[in-house]
Amino acid sequence: MKSSIYISSQQSPKVMWLLKLLLLALVGYVLYDQIVLNKDMATIKYQLQKGLEGSNWVYLVGCVLLMPINWLIESVKWRMLILPWKNLTKIDAMKAIYAGISVGLVTPARIGEYGGRLLFIDGEDRIKSIPATLISSIAQNISNIIGGYIGALIFCYCYFSFNRFVYIAGSILGLLVIIMLCALFFNISKLKLDGLNRWWWGKLLNKQAHVISQYDRPILKRVLTLSYLRYLIYCTQYVLILDFLGLELSLLAAFSGVAVIYLFQSGIPLPPILSVIARGELAIVIWSLFTANVGGILVATFGLWVINLVFPALLGLLIILNVNLLKSSQI
Repeated sequence: MKSSIYISSQQSPKVMWLLKLLLLALVGYVLYDQIVLNKDMATIKYQLQKGLEGSNWVYLVGCVLLMPINWLIESVKWRMLILPWKNLTKIDAMKAIYAGISVGLVTPARIGEYGGRLLFIDGEDRIKSIPATLISSIAQNISNIIGGYIGALIFCYCYFSFNRFVYIAGSILGLLVIIMLCALFFNISKLKLDGLNRWWWGKLLNKQAHVISQYDRPILKRVLTLSYLRYLIYCTQYVLILDFLGLELSLLAAFSGVAVIYLFQSGIPLPPILSVIARGELAIVIWSLFTANVGGILVATFGLWVINLVFPALLGLLIILNVNLLKSSQI
């Protein structure tokens, strides 16, 4: 059912172009703040040049090549959740993902990804796509928590001296958390969300319960599997960029440390201007146990942000600037 919000045909082009220009300005501001005004840019340039002069550039190429695979998997996962009620093409699903990255780049906790993806859904079906995007995000966060908790236990066991009882208790607690999260996820269509009516998104989910009910266990298993595959890919990207910068870490230290970083990052919703800084500080805390190369640590964090978010966001910005938003201006 269409709402009463309506933009007249004469006003629509102006409003849509204003929204596009606003997004362009916001993306430009975030990039200007993080790149041009970055006080560590001289160090970043030096470390990049140093890495490119050696034979380690192969690792950087591998990291870059994994980026489109990462987002391709996300598009497959999201399209899988859309297909029960919307025959979205693979190309449009991919465009929606990149558009979402662009809008998400300028919003806290990348919440704007929801709005960006809606651009490729017809007006009457946009509300239905929100639960699909939410479930996709929940599956990815569960993957981050599972991988992060396992990585944290390995990291602490190898590099800290705690009482054995602490590890046993931590392992049992982690196993219980994982079981609980998986049980909730696979029974999401049976959950009673009446207590969430105080929040707008709770009301929205309740209204779209018929959409969520279409996701049976086989679909949710595939979604969670693809989410964990994505998790392994961007963990591998992080390790590759560490190798590119010459940070001499064992595979165990690298992957368990990356898992800890992603575990904390997934629970810190920050404004886009502060997110890269916070990630850099967190990485310094973890990797300073193994190396004094603070410049290399900052470059790893900054480089991964550029590869996995900035490049796709710029592509998504081009897609948004060229898409006809007027075809579904009634929502």
